[in-house]
Amino acid sequence: MKTSFSIRIAFFFILSFLIVSCHRDMDALNMTFSKVEKCMDLCPDSALNLLKGIPEPEKLWGESQATYALLMTQAMDKNYMKFSSDSLIALALNYYTITQTSPVMYAKALFYHGRVMLELDKEEEALKFFLAAKDIYERTKDHKMLALIAEEVGMINRKQDLYDDALTNFREALTAYKQLKDSLSVISASLNIARVYLFKSEWDSCSLYYNNALEIAVQKNYLSEITILHELGILYRYNNALEIAVKKNLSEISILHELGILYRSMQELSEAERYFLAAYEKETDEEKKYMECLSLGYLYMQMGQTENARKYLMMSANSSKAYTQISAYDCLYFLEKDIDNFEEAIVYHELADSITNAMEELNSRELIASLQKKYENEKLRNDNLQMKVRYTNFILWGTIAFLFVVACMCYYYYKNRNNKKKIAEIELQIQENEEEIERYQQEIEDIQISKDQVLKENLVLEENRTKVGELNGKIVLLTMQNKTLSEHLKELGGELNVGISSGSFIHAFRLLLAIKEGTLRGKLSNEERQKLFSLFDLIYWNYVSRLLERAPTLTKHDLEICCFLKFGLTHEELSCIFHTTSDSVTRAKGRLKGRLGISPQDDLDLFLKEF
Repeated sequence: MKTSFSIRIAFFFILSFLIVSCHRDMDALNMTFSKVEKCMDLCPDSALNLLKGIPEPEKLWGESQATYALLMTQAMDKNYMKFSSDSLIALALNYYTITQTSPVMYAKALFYHGRVMLELDKEEEALKFFLAAKDIYERTKDHKMLALIAEEVGMINRKQDLYDDALTNFREALTAYKQLKDSLSVISASLNIARVYLFKSEWDSCSLYYNNALEIAVQKNYLSEITILHELGILYRYNNALEIAVKKNLSEISILHELGILYRSMQELSEAERYFLAAYEKETDEEKKYMECLSLGYLYMQMGQTENARKYLMMSANSSKAYTQISAYDCLYFLEKDIDNFEEAIVYHELADSITNAMEELNSRELIASLQKKYENEKLRNDNLQMKVRYTNFILWGTIAFLFVVACMCYYYYKNRNNKKKIAEIELQIQENEEEIERYQQEIEDIQISKDQVLKENLVLEENRTKVGELNGKIVLLTMQNKTLSEHLKELGGELNVGISSGSFIHAFRLLLAIKEGTLRGKLSNEERQKLFSLFDLIYWNYVSRLLERAPTLTKHDLEICCFLKFGLTHEELSCIFHTTSDSVTRAKGRLKGRLGISPQDDLDLFLKEF
């Protein structure tokens, strides 16, 4: 009784320790989550580091797992990290959907699931999550989250060219931010509205919201002032360009070109490419076309498309306008320099400098003609230099190819010499084996000649049988060795072969080993049985023939059993070979005793081994 009571006390203390330990771990985890939430908006990088410091997050479960998944998704989003899937935020959303313990956390999970979907370019799915979150936040009166959702929905609508819907969304966000007195967010919403008006070509409204954002940025000394000024500059440039085009009745090409410049300044390079290409295709004036080539070349440099940039910049260098040439060569210089093609970069830099220097001295058309001639000479020199480089490369690679061929010839020479040496060694070994086989065969013939003389002496007869078996076994092994050597000889290019007659014995010997090791699959064919019987006749001095002389009524199955017992196979091994039961093998051995004329009391295994 005392022992039982002690065990209960020990169990109570252990359980108490585990409960206290788990409680402490949960308290520490909740404290970490609280710190993360406090620094998430102002220091998202610190929030991310705190979450990464949680040990073994994959072992979290329940509410802890959901909270971790939600906060980690939020931290990754605020640190501009890319999402490869929505599996993490799905853990949080599934938990809050099932439990319905916290509408606020559920709405937050919906919002960030929408953010992840937006990063994965699944805008329609993102919109569904945003709208679902909006319904909950409208009930909780969370104006901050409602403003964020309105901005996200506005971005989706703007991408889909639904400008009026986008304006409605951004105005909702602006109103909420003004109520919250969040000046940074007010600037962000104002800029979004201005950009929509820019796309709608409503310049007055666009300018109004840009200036409102600029006024707040100046008052608060925000860094966003620079961005606003830049975008305002683009606005005025574009607006004035259009006004000039209308007044002077300029072509569509000029407007397309200015649109390209606008989008390039806004870092929307794909849109810029579309407008520059449209202007290039529509332009018919050769010199103006070179200008479009220059714009395209510079754009492709920004996009990292080296080949396209080089193509259009080389085309623009053909312009007769010196300033166009200088710009083209300067761009080509930076292009080749960035890819470490310094030789070409130097050439383009020198061309640009030469044209610039010549431009400073230009006073007449003669100087212009001289400059053009100098350019042609420089081009010719560059072509000659390239030809010299190609010739040098040709000589270099030719030398390398020649040395490679010589190395291959040396390799094959030494390899062939070694092969000949190996062939000679193998042929000598085969010859020695053949001589030894002949010697063993002669011994067998001598024994067979003297068989009649010792027929009456059973002891001597048994010794002769054993001797013949050993000699035949050695012959088989030597024949197998010669066959292997012959196959290796063929691989090396030799022509010596082992006799065909030995192949059947080798096959039979391998069959016998497979049977002994239990690796034989399926039943023996008639051809395999015959090869096996021939092998036993060879090894055990006409074993099968002598069995048939004693008992002509023996079947092939009976002969198989006799051979396997002679070879030393057990009762159980015979059951496996013949795919039958132990009782069937026993009955077969009983029938075999009767056919061999052995009494039921005698040992069949011993009889066959001594036979």
